[in-house]
Amino acid sequence: MGGAVSTGEDNDHLVDNLKDAEYIKSKHVEEVFRAVDRGHYYLEDHKDNAYKDLAWKHGNIHLSAPCIYSEVMESLQLKPGLSFLNLGSGTGYLSTMVGLVLGKVLNIKSFKRFFQI
Repeated sequence: MGGAVSTGEDNDHLVDNLKDAEYIKSKHVEEVFRAVDRGHYYLEDHKDNAYKDLAWKHGNIHLSAPCIYSEVMESLQLKPGLSFLNLGSGTGYLSTMVGLVLGKVLNIKSFKRFFQI
């Protein structure tokens, strides 16, 4: 999964490729993917991979491949009024997309360096 779907140059190209590969099936998931630019969740020096269908990790920062997020968004069948709790929310990319559908999301992200275990 990933890699072959998109070597996009920008967010719209990425979304178009995910639609063509039938990862994005519904209009509301397409609208959310277009509204949330994946490049905004990358470090400046790593943005050259932002629109490729690849997972990315740098230290504690991790993003799954866009095809994974599109399958999650399609499978959850989100609609306003539902609740969503994202434990270990990472960059907030998924939470932002879910929040656009639901109107709000509760995120919990912990880093061991902040807690004494």
